[in-house]
Amino acid sequence: MLTELLVIGAGGHSKVLIETVREIYPSCRVVLTDQDKSKCMKHILDDVEILYMEGWSELPRNFHIAIGSNDVREKLASEGLSQDKQYFTVMHKTACVSNSAKIGDGSFIAALSIVAAESVIGEGCIINHGAVVDHDCDIGAFSHVAPNVTLGGGVYIGDRCMVGAGAVILPQIKVGHNVIIGAGAVVTCDIENNRTVVGIPARCLGSNE
Repeated sequence: MLTELLVIGAGGHSKVLIETVREIYPSCRVVLTDQDKSKCMKHILDDVEILYMEGWSELPRNFHIAIGSNDVREKLASEGLSQDKQYFTVMHKTACVSNSAKIGDGSFIAALSIVAAESVIGEGCIINHGAVVDHDCDIGAFSHVAPNVTLGGGVYIGDRCMVGAGAVILPQIKVGHNVIIGAGAVVTCDIENNRTVVGIPARCLGSNE
């Protein structure tokens, strides 16, 4: 039973994360921290105080990073693991996650999302509200699948990708690392590393490098 959880990041996503934790672990003490001093000593959800994060040593061992930026999640995860902390996964009660799926440490699987048979979710991912990850998908570390995204069977997504709200990726498509897919896009062909794509069908706007 989880008794304490360090939550890093006091933005909107942390509200969703903390409410989920409270539903699953009602007696868990949440310690919310942020590295932005302007947020500190304020409260979210009425009763959760935001503390300034100066270091890791006095903080709970289990931690979760509630920050949308893929790069920032990766950086903070590396710091926490180097301090012998445990990267903690959170899955909402209403998420439908196959027994044969594999979920990486520190990932968040939000309400009403689906992770189907033999899919693999990497470390530090966000599978947001209502997203569908069909069978045999493979999502790389620190990627974010936004609300109501649909990934067909066998889709591969690289590390640190952002799949915008409502986007659709057709079955067997391969998406490289550091790719941004715009909201509502329909991806019908493979995407190289470091690209931004938008539209129906999705077309490349340029490089992210």
